[in-house]
Amino acid sequence: MSETGQPVYMAIVKAISDDIARGTLSKETRLPTHRELADSLRVAIGTVTRAYAEAERRGLIRSEGRRGTFVGEQRSSRSVLSSIAGLPPLGIDLSKNHPSYLLDPDLPSALKEIARNRSAASLLEYSPAAGQMRHRECGARWLSMLGAIAAPESVFVTAGAQHAVSVILASETKRGDVIATERFTYTGVKALAEILDLHLIGLPADEYGLIPEALDSLCRKRRVRVLYCNPSLQNPTNTIWPKERREQIAALAIKYGITIIEDEIMRPLLVEHPGFMTSMAPEQCYLVVSTSKAVAAGLRVGFILASAKAGRALIDSLNASSLGTPPLMAELFSVWLDDGTVDRVIERRREDASQRQALAAGVLNGLRFHGNPSSYNIWLEMPEGWTSMKLAMEAQLRGAVVAPGEAFAVDSKLPYEAVRLSVVSAPTRELLKTGLSTIAGVLKGSSRDNIATV
Repeated sequence: MSETGQPVYMAIVKAISDDIARGTLSKETRLPTHRELADSLRVAIGTVTRAYAEAERRGLIRSEGRRGTFVGEQRSSRSVLSSIAGLPPLGIDLSKNHPSYLLDPDLPSALKEIARNRSAASLLEYSPAAGQMRHRECGARWLSMLGAIAAPESVFVTAGAQHAVSVILASETKRGDVIATERFTYTGVKALAEILDLHLIGLPADEYGLIPEALDSLCRKRRVRVLYCNPSLQNPTNTIWPKERREQIAALAIKYGITIIEDEIMRPLLVEHPGFMTSMAPEQCYLVVSTSKAVAAGLRVGFILASAKAGRALIDSLNASSLGTPPLMAELFSVWLDDGTVDRVIERRREDASQRQALAAGVLNGLRFHGNPSSYNIWLEMPEGWTSMKLAMEAQLRGAVVAPGEAFAVDSKLPYEAVRLSVVSAPTRELLKTGLSTIAGVLKGSSRDNIATV
């Protein structure tokens, strides 16, 4: 153990982190070899190897084989997404914006009901690319309940929102096309832009969402093919675009012929909603909703509301991506929508999020952050002298994991002075309070010994 009580390899990671934060170690600096550092510190070479591996996992350094180990990383958006989705928690994980599994609906009862249905065997057959008609009808009904005018023929079933966005981009874009979004955006869109070789441009936003003048200016200079946005409880900033802002963006889409992907995955959690851009510019928009935030994280069912002219290309894209969405998931959602389970689960999740947001507001009192009673996360701004990566590294050393602004930023050259904190991923509110207290303690200068642990 080191003098601070940490394992020696973690003390090395902390030293690297601190030196990077102070500027003592600049990006691209070549670090000593494992043997050189081990000899210098008089520790086992295995200790250095473990320290370097942990530092690389955190994105502090990168290994280039025989060339050596260097400060900084060159991770792709795909690896950032994988990191957020698959990183094993080291303590209290506030980085993943999953709805609480403790509030999931009763799966065994629904499966029994499906099994009693005479048409259950059809759920093992190939589905049409757009989904079975009864599931499209179910999606249209849910969309109508959420405030969108939807005919079943205009609704397409997907394996969640990420799948929906990917098939829309595949049908609407070609290599090199410009995709506009906000400066901070959903990590999955960054990954898709990289896979499809699209040019993603992040635009300025204010407290009302994407700034129309910024989009207008970009359209005057470049041909913008698609605008991706999630205007209700935007991920990660929690912004809700008011009706006027949506109307302005929809008007620009019509003016410049831009296709809008309106990702409304958080819409079911909102009691009041300003209205969909799909109704303001129906020929320009794809509306995407999903069950994964509202009902259960593992229920991968998404619905696309598309214009008639977009349908053929969308079906081709759906066929190419999955040959039809597995119908059992859609059938589960249909059962739960019919018997009122969806409404009851959403109400429970809304209430739980509100209580957790209130708890977070108390713990983070004195810090600047953006939350919402219906949101699953908080966007915490950094006090002077802090960066998101510095907080993420220090918090993880104390047992709390956060999602730094880098994960959501479109332009990697800009400073990132905020982190996303999930308020629903911790199984209990006591664990949430402990994790948030750890983060507040870091930013307010508490020593490591004074931070609550689990």
